[in-house]
Amino acid sequence: MRFRLRSAFTLIELLVVIAIIAILIGLLLPAVQKVREAAARMQCSNNLKQLGLAAHNYEGVNSKFPSGYTQDRINAAGQVYVSGSTSGFSFQGHSVFYFLLPYVEQENLFKSMDSAVPLNNTSAVAGAKAGVAVKTFLCPSDKLPAEALPFPSTGTPTEYYGGTSYRANGGSRPLFATSSTNDGMFMATGTQGRKAASAPAGVQVRIADATDGLSNTLLFGESSHRDPNFDTFTTAGWTSGSTIVGWSRWYPAGGDAGLGNIMGGAFAPLNYRTPFAHGGAGAPAARSAWFVFQDQRLGSFGSEHTGGANVCMSDGSVRFLSNSIPQSTLALYCQRADGNVIPE
Repeated sequence: MRFRLRSAFTLIELLVVIAIIAILIGLLLPAVQKVREAAARMQCSNNLKQLGLAAHNYEGVNSKFPSGYTQDRINAAGQVYVSGSTSGFSFQGHSVFYFLLPYVEQENLFKSMDSAVPLNNTSAVAGAKAGVAVKTFLCPSDKLPAEALPFPSTGTPTEYYGGTSYRANGGSRPLFATSSTNDGMFMATGTQGRKAASAPAGVQVRIADATDGLSNTLLFGESSHRDPNFDTFTTAGWTSGSTIVGWSRWYPAGGDAGLGNIMGGAFAPLNYRTPFAHGGAGAPAARSAWFVFQDQRLGSFGSEHTGGANVCMSDGSVRFLSNSIPQSTLALYCQRADGNVIPE
């Protein structure tokens, strides 16, 4: 009788094949990640393009760009405080993203919101009013999920809010409210509009007001929501109870702190991150000393893209600014009428 020998892999051959497959996967994975990031960066660029177009459509109807943030004292009947007792009046307002809703295919959401009493637009449930996650307001590379976020983030939520990965250009210093320079394209307006003592009153900017040129003035930019060091100060109770992710409401509804969710500028370099953890080397020992670093981080432009961040200029064009851009040059881009030439 003849016996037929069956061919089979030896253990060594099997291990070699597995090793080759592992090497191929290792080579392929970075390429796949690069493709994904390229797609995310392109989507982010398209979002900023939509925001720029929306702002120009708003300007076409109203002959000026929207407010960055309105600040008034308003009562439950929608009456704006003028004088006398402030009893029954709350400090509240609308954001730039609220005004742009009809121009980013969110007409129904805009109509569902109370135009007279902003605080009525906060939502105890996800998916309603300020609790709607608007896709155009979210960069795929940012840490923010494409769903309503709970507040507080631990325990039982009392409200939900939609996030935004983008900030409106508030100029050389957009934060804190009483330090705002009002030299960008968006600012706090209204009967209670807050600003630095030396700054001009907040206005809605006209195209003619951007004397440095629309192509030389930033309109919107990205904001990154990843900063572990910042969150250590949240744990210490120094940041109003919100992690860096929590400072991302497209509709903060009221108070000075609302500016920290929606306004950006040149008070810090591009992609600035908190340089120390709470209690670590170089960290401020007092909460009062921390606030300037908090303002720098919350008002900074930046992204999760490699090498820089996308911005939308006031002419509607979208650019990618490199991390190497000097802060002084970023400041020139953020000021609408400083009269200085931007270096090549």
